[in-house]
Amino acid sequence: MRHSFIDRFANLDSPLHLLDARTKLVGFTALIVAVLLIQSGRDFVFFSYFFLIAILAGISQIPLGFIVRRTLTILPFIILATLAAPWRGVAGLGALFLRAILCLIILIILTNTTRFAELLRGLRRLGCPQILASNLGFLYRYLFVLTEEILRMRQARDCRRVGHAALKKELSTLGSMLGTLLVRSFERAERMYNAMLSRGYAGEFPVVDPHRFSWPDLAFLAGIALFVWVTFFGFPVLPA
Repeated sequence: MRHSFIDRFANLDSPLHLLDARTKLVGFTALIVAVLLIQSGRDFVFFSYFFLIAILAGISQIPLGFIVRRTLTILPFIILATLAAPWRGVAGLGALFLRAILCLIILIILTNTTRFAELLRGLRRLGCPQILASNLGFLYRYLFVLTEEILRMRQARDCRRVGHAALKKELSTLGSMLGTLLVRSFERAERMYNAMLSRGYAGEFPVVDPHRFSWPDLAFLAGIALFVWVTFFGFPVLPA
C-alpha cells in the first residue's frame, strides 16, 4: 500500500522548513483568518494573497505539481460548498471560492513544511490540551495500519469467493468483517501500547532535533503581520 502522508515533503531544508512550528502555526493561521475576513469584491486583495502564497510555495521548495494535485483532489468539495450558498450572488460565490482555495493551499504549505510530530509539539507549546494532541498523533500514525488491515481482509474475502453473492449474504459478510476488524484493532492497539511503554513513551511523541524560536521566526511573523496590516488598513503613516 502506498501511503499518502500529509507531510510528504516535510523533510526538505528550505527556509520555511527551518522555522519553529509555533511560528508557522501562528503565521499561517493569521493568514487564514485574514483571508476569511476579506470582503467580496476586493479583487486586488485576493490577488495580493495569491501572490504571497506563490512566493511562500516557491521558498518552501514543494513541487508545484504536488500542490496542484492536492488542490484538485479537494476542488469538487469546494465547488459543492460554494454552490450550496446561492444567495450570496455571483460576487459572493466567487469570493467564497477564492477563500477556500487560498486556505487550502496555505494548509498544504503548512503541513508539508513541518513534520506532523513537530506540529503536535507546536500545538502543545501553544496551549493545546495534551489529550487532543495525543489523539491526533495516534490517529495519524495508525490510520494507515488500520487501512492496510482492511485491504488485507478484503483481499482474503475476494480470494474465497467467485463473483458477487446475494445482498443478504454480502451484508452478513460485511458484518463479520467489521467485527473481526474491531477485535483485531483492540488486540493490535494493546500490543502497540505495550511496545511504546517498553520504549519509554510517557504521553508525548519525541521530536528529533526540534527547531528553536530565533530571529528568522521573528522576522517571518513580523512580515506576515505587516502584510496583513497593509492589505486591510494600508501602509502605516509615521508621525512627522
